[in-house]
Amino acid sequence: MTCVVNSLTNTKHEFERRSRAVLVADVVGYTRLMESAELETHSRFRALRVGVIDPTIITRRGEMVKNTGDGFVAVFETPSDAVHCALDLQREVTNQEIDQAPENRIAFRIGVHWDPVIFDLNDVYGHGVNTAVRLQAVAPAGGIVISSSLLDVVGEHARNLNLDDLGELRLKNLSRPIRAFSLQLPGLDRRAALGRPRASSSANIPSVAVLPFTSMSPERRDRYFAEGFVEDIIVSLSNIPELLVVSRGSTLAIRRRPIDPLKVSEKLGVRYFVSGRIRRADRRIRLSVELTDVTTSSVLWAEKYDLGVNEVFSVQDEIAAKIVAKIATQVRRTEIKAALRKTPQSLNAYDYLLRALELLYRLDFASFVEARTLLEKSREEDDTYAAPYAFSAHWHMFNIAEGRSSDTDADAAEVIRLSNCAIERDPSNALALAIQGHGKAMFFREYDAAIDLVDQAVAISPSHSWAWVFSSGPYGFIGDTESAISRAERAIRLSPIGQQAFFNLCLLGQNHYLNGTFEDAIRWSRKSLNLNSRFGNAARVLAASLIAVGRPNEARQVANHHREILPTFRVSDYARRCPFKEPQASRYVSLLQEAGIPF
Repeated sequence: MTCVVNSLTNTKHEFERRSRAVLVADVVGYTRLMESAELETHSRFRALRVGVIDPTIITRRGEMVKNTGDGFVAVFETPSDAVHCALDLQREVTNQEIDQAPENRIAFRIGVHWDPVIFDLNDVYGHGVNTAVRLQAVAPAGGIVISSSLLDVVGEHARNLNLDDLGELRLKNLSRPIRAFSLQLPGLDRRAALGRPRASSSANIPSVAVLPFTSMSPERRDRYFAEGFVEDIIVSLSNIPELLVVSRGSTLAIRRRPIDPLKVSEKLGVRYFVSGRIRRADRRIRLSVELTDVTTSSVLWAEKYDLGVNEVFSVQDEIAAKIVAKIATQVRRTEIKAALRKTPQSLNAYDYLLRALELLYRLDFASFVEARTLLEKSREEDDTYAAPYAFSAHWHMFNIAEGRSSDTDADAAEVIRLSNCAIERDPSNALALAIQGHGKAMFFREYDAAIDLVDQAVAISPSHSWAWVFSSGPYGFIGDTESAISRAERAIRLSPIGQQAFFNLCLLGQNHYLNGTFEDAIRWSRKSLNLNSRFGNAARVLAASLIAVGRPNEARQVANHHREILPTFRVSDYARRCPFKEPQASRYVSLLQEAGIPF
């Protein structure tokens, strides 16, 4: 962090300077396109932003930092992510625009460079950005130019890229020449309209985020009810394969802010979002709900409801059905009905569950204990309700994993018992299936049974981020790290920000550790700790990875932090339940001990 003092105002401005891959894109001939067909060009460009550009950047773990009107600037923590994002973008844009006349097609030039950049006031500055801008300017239409400095950081993975060496380029306003390469896109021919490019590798399915409803009541109790009201809508939509649905945890991160459709799309990588307002008064609930298409900024559907508290859950079902009817008409009504979750019989049970979820992932002792009490109250209020049983199983899993359990065998048995209770009440509860699968692998080393369960969970609910991240665990434990990494990455796409993100990032880091890609493990576990500094698993993955790459001093600092947040944790206890197959388990335990985590 750098601090600059303004001598005129005596105010301090803080900014960061960190190495990043900078991707700069610009529309070729934007002025000409706007002059010839302004409204059509703007509409198509917005559709590309919402349907291709924003989701691709999020999927590749980048961050959009600037819109330039006819282009954008994005940054990535790894050059590999930036390069693959550039390839994905050019391929997807070409696919989207192939039906347009050649002179009317929107095409991008892209430049990518690796260098330190300055982060200041939600923007980026510096030589790294300037260089990427200049590289973009020399790229062909539909092409990508990357710098040699970026290739140096990519390392051996660069051998898989199809590159043309452009030599040393003298770029405008840069004093030194930059060696650059043109990155060829396999499967695309930009010379003429000789046919369609090969089909997109990504699924072009509708993407939707259900935002927390705004509470119109000053009561705090009503606020969390408004925010939690969307959870069951999201669960129902997540069970439909024809939709990609962003998790509640990520939508909570933008709560209580004025809604800007493009910024919602930019943050979450979605084309559609649902928003609403809700007020509780006595035994009545009034709510209004809207479905918006970000591409056109148009409201596709809006409805107002005035109902008794006992009618809430049927309205959630109706909202889910109407969303699908508008944005995925190919889904039959019977499929929607099959996807709807099992609703609680008691509004009190629902209230207790929502309050527990507010506390569960804070991981401080007091909140964690209170979350368990609230989950138990939810189960007592409605014994037929599956969700509090599933989240109670998750609570016991955290209790063991974080070294807080006084009886790990009893807690492990509770993970299985409670998840079974949830499955008995709702056989299609993807969270319960995934937790039980993860628990069987983690605590009992029943890997085959675990993989059957987690695969069943993601098949039932293809947009359930918890299902994907829990499914990544058993695959990593048995050494199938390629599958484990891709599943954790899918979870991050479904939950890019918010409460759950720290867990997803940690599992991705853990799978990179098991894969032997230790620098990636360090990067993702650090990001996890930045989001939730109390998550001990992230600290352990980070400490072990730092020892593995020969950075013991940093590892000991992490071990000291781990001792502060989990003073009772002992490596010797963990060694008896480490879920990794040998020799990974013994190696991991040894690295934790070497880092300085108490044995």
